[in-house]
Amino acid sequence: MNRRRPLERSRRLRLGILGAVAISLFIPLVARLWYLQILKETEFIERVEDNTTETIIERAPRGRILDVNGRILVDNRQSIVVTIDKEEMSTVKTSDLDDLFFDLAREISLSGNLTKVAQIEAAYESERYGPFAKVPVVSDISKELQVYLAEFSYKWPGVGTTVITVRDYPYGTLAAHMLGYVGSLSEDEIDQVKNAEKTYLANDEIGKAGIELFYENALRGTPGRKTVVVDKFNNILDIIDEVPARAGSDVQLTIDIDLQAMAEKYLKDGLDIARQQPTKFEEEGVIIYKAPAGAMVVMNPQDGSIIALASHPTYDPELFVSGIGQDEFDDLIDPGNSLPLLNRTIQGTYPPGSTFKPFTAYAALDTGLIGSRGILGVNSMYLDEGIFTIPTCEGGTCEFQNAGASAYGEVDLRLALTYSSDVYFYNLATHFDILPGFDLESVQVTARYFGFGSPSGITLANENGGRIPTPDSRREAYRQNPEAFLTDKWLTGDTLNTSIGQGDVLATPLQIANAYSALVNGGTLYAPNLGLRSIDPVTGETEVEYLPRVTREMYLPDAFIRPIDDGLAGVTTWRRSDNGLEGTAYSAFLNFPHEDWPVSGKTGTSEKQSTGQLIADYALFVGWGPNPDPEYVAVVVLEEAGFGG
Repeated sequence: MNRRRPLERSRRLRLGILGAVAISLFIPLVARLWYLQILKETEFIERVEDNTTETIIERAPRGRILDVNGRILVDNRQSIVVTIDKEEMSTVKTSDLDDLFFDLAREISLSGNLTKVAQIEAAYESERYGPFAKVPVVSDISKELQVYLAEFSYKWPGVGTTVITVRDYPYGTLAAHMLGYVGSLSEDEIDQVKNAEKTYLANDEIGKAGIELFYENALRGTPGRKTVVVDKFNNILDIIDEVPARAGSDVQLTIDIDLQAMAEKYLKDGLDIARQQPTKFEEEGVIIYKAPAGAMVVMNPQDGSIIALASHPTYDPELFVSGIGQDEFDDLIDPGNSLPLLNRTIQGTYPPGSTFKPFTAYAALDTGLIGSRGILGVNSMYLDEGIFTIPTCEGGTCEFQNAGASAYGEVDLRLALTYSSDVYFYNLATHFDILPGFDLESVQVTARYFGFGSPSGITLANENGGRIPTPDSRREAYRQNPEAFLTDKWLTGDTLNTSIGQGDVLATPLQIANAYSALVNGGTLYAPNLGLRSIDPVTGETEVEYLPRVTREMYLPDAFIRPIDDGLAGVTTWRRSDNGLEGTAYSAFLNFPHEDWPVSGKTGTSEKQSTGQLIADYALFVGWGPNPDPEYVAVVVLEEAGFGG
């Protein structure tokens, strides 16, 4: 018994000690739990509330542009950009902002990238960027400057750098008008693309001209999207969802860059040669051959594909990569500089002159004016004495003449085209105007049939439709500007001028090329194509093939086309030994290998109307070959270069 008591006391003591230890351990645990649940509850709630879900847009590179042989015409490269964090910059005192911008502009300029304070201010104050945006202010800075700005970031709070992808042009200015350029979204464009499938941000770029504009949807990449949880310091805590960016599709063109380079070179050389002509002194005044500009189109008449488009003067698309300045842009649209930004192949409009005559010939054949019920047969001879007088004409201009009043003697339809006899076509036009049973607008109907007077449908934006004048359009033009016309009436003289592609007739070089393509391919009028296909940038497989597009199949029987073809073949090959009369381009093709590569053509002279001064005529030429199944149709227009034929 007595031994048990000490034992029980000892057990109770140990249990007491154990309980004391357990309580001593439990009390802090309970206290900590109470602290976390009660005292820190508010702080945890605040922390959770500080965490937010954000969507990050990852920009995708644009697709490349390739020529028909796969050579890269437009690529991408990386550019280091100086940015300003508007949120952080808002902490800088207004009084210190001017000094900060001045120091930043000076530092960037000293690195070799001339930058004005006004340029930085304009970007920073632009309403296109929100209060939390990082605003790009200067592109293409050097790696050395990027390192310097990072090292001395305390000097410029809110100033940072980022690397973006921009366009690169391996061939420089070649094909600039056709390829086009990209630029920052305008306010109007932001509204237009706000619901686009491929997301656009305020400081994104978009195609502004040329292929870059027309194929914007294919070339633009699909931006990536990442949904993340970030804390109040913008640290990413978790990634909820992620869709990677996808590069835009490559677009392959029908253009051959080697032929494009040749076209641009020969166009420039032709203008240079034209400027070397001596000044011409006329009774009306002095004519100087300035030859400031021109255009050239080369296309395949068998499928409507464009092989080369050259417009002079040209411009450097690299100017737009870092954001073009207003002064530089003004130079590109200055008429005094011959409008370098104007794509003359599709936007320049010219009286087609004698290149229009084959379509007047078609009108005469199609209506029967040349034929059994008309005034002449295809082989009938008409005496061209150099001057044509409108029958029963009283008052106004009654006499019309060939260039220089040259007389070609007896001519049929073939020779009229070969010699480019205005008088022959004046006679046809007069009878359209006065002969019962024939439509006054027969020439206009044919012109529209061959695509004149409306856009061709080429895969480029902002194409000019040209103009085919009619009695109705004359009345409307007179109503709008009565001082420009003697009367609102359509006169016989207007029909005569229209028949030889003068007067109010206007066409683009592309329209002329496309109309001739239909004439020489058997009667298929195409909507010209520049795109060949779009290509998956990863697999290289074709996504979309851009097939030839037929506008209409035309009525062109052998009875129509044979005499026209013969007459146009004579332009480059015909010369009479008895009197020396020859095709208008015979001398130019004197040593050409016609046996190996037969070529036909048509020359033209376009009289440019101008108030207050005399200017030289515009020269035109259309050529195609090898016949009888031509693969190329080429049109050249040289402004103020003199007589074309």
